[in-house]
Amino acid sequence: MTARPRVFVTQPIAPSALERLRAIATVRINADSSKILAKSKLIAAVRKCDILFSLLHDKVDRAVLAANPKLRAVTSMSITPDNIDLAEANKRGIAVTVVPPIVAESVADLHLGLMIAVARRMIEGDRSVRASRFPGFSRTTSSAASCTARPSAWSRSAVSAKRPRAAPAASA
Repeated sequence: MTARPRVFVTQPIAPSALERLRAIATVRINADSSKILAKSKLIAAVRKCDILFSLLHDKVDRAVLAANPKLRAVTSMSITPDNIDLAEANKRGIAVTVVPPIVAESVADLHLGLMIAVARRMIEGDRSVRASRFPGFSRTTSSAASCTARPSAWSRSAVSAKRPRAAPAASA
């Protein structure tokens, strides 16, 4: 029977993910999640694990990879391996994984939706309706009457990009 892999997680992860990981591996987690793990502590942790589960800000360079000749994999919660020395990992035969960027469009949609919700005070209006305090339409209550910001350059450029352009005048 082979021993369970030892995994070190550099920052907290979702409890459901941790539960699944613990079902197949021996897991240690960074006890102080309030700041990015210092390089010396990361190296010390890598010496005692088979797999490093790194998060966005962890710098996994040559020194970290060299800390454990038996390191089998580095998994990252980033969509790019920018903070991992891929050349060194390949040289040492260490597998590197990243998160596929499948959520980028969803994140952009949520970001845009939140910007609209803030600009139009939708959360405030929702709370008023649920508390049966909605006063009805009024220019001074829930509309954007108190929004004094002008449209951003971003929104103006998005609108102007959709306008049809006039065809060049034909020369006679």
